Amino acid sequence: MENNVISIHGLCGGYNEVNILKDITLMVAKGGFTAIAGPNGAGKSTLLKYLFKELETADDVIRIIGIDINTLKQKEIAKLISFQGQFGQRTEDFTVREVVAMGRFAYDGTASDAERINKAMEKAGILHLADKAITHISGGEFQLTMLARTICQDTKILALDEPINNLDPQHQLMLLDMLTELSDSGKTILCVLHDLNAIMRNCTNVVLLKDGKVFAYGKTKDIMTAQNIREVYGIDVQIIEYNGRNVIVM
Repeated sequence: MENNVISIHGLCGGYNEVNILKDITLMVAKGGFTAIAGPNGAGKSTLLKYLFKELETADDVIRIIGIDINTLKQKEIAKLISFQGQFGQRTEDFTVREVVAMGRFAYDGTASDAERINKAMEKAGILHLADKAITHISGGEFQLTMLARTICQDTKILALDEPINNLDPQHQLMLLDMLTELSDSGKTILCVLHDLNAIMRNCTNVVLLKDGKVFAYGKTKDIMTAQNIREVYGIDVQIIEYNGRNVIVM
């Protein structure tokens, strides 16, 4: 049995016949919290869209839990991997609870849905907002609502695109710690992040992208070096130890 929950072999693609991603080959093992990092335009969000089949590629380029993604229907994919994009639409017609409940769409209604929805909102710290219209909550609260929807989907793999945008520092730490807890429980977390110190603090692994290619991939402590950061981002940093953690100083 294949040990990798995600296998990508020679992925090339992008938008309007322009290849943003160039020969991406990547294996992600079960569990762990993996950051996808790199400068703007490196292909981070594009890579996630291929994993959810929002963008399509040739057969047998991407496998999820050993299955060619092109053989799966959208509902089948939604039972394996949940995706939280950068942006979500707010419509007056929906409450927070109703948005979170959308995470159950692939299951066609089960007796445990209501409990899962409440637990997801409680975990994200938004249960008190359940009956509020999503147009009447803050940007940060909306981000937490989208996270709750992702948790409610109850998949083995969670893929999130810049989930800490719009959050204050306290809620950024809360969300990242929540993702760490999920990875510790056996979930596989893939997360596009720009905050290099958040990566150092929370992520077990890092995929560094540069110019649409995998520049480096591995354990955070091995990949997030001053030399790699200089080559990928073009900035000079120092890595120091503070309170038992490695911290990047610019």
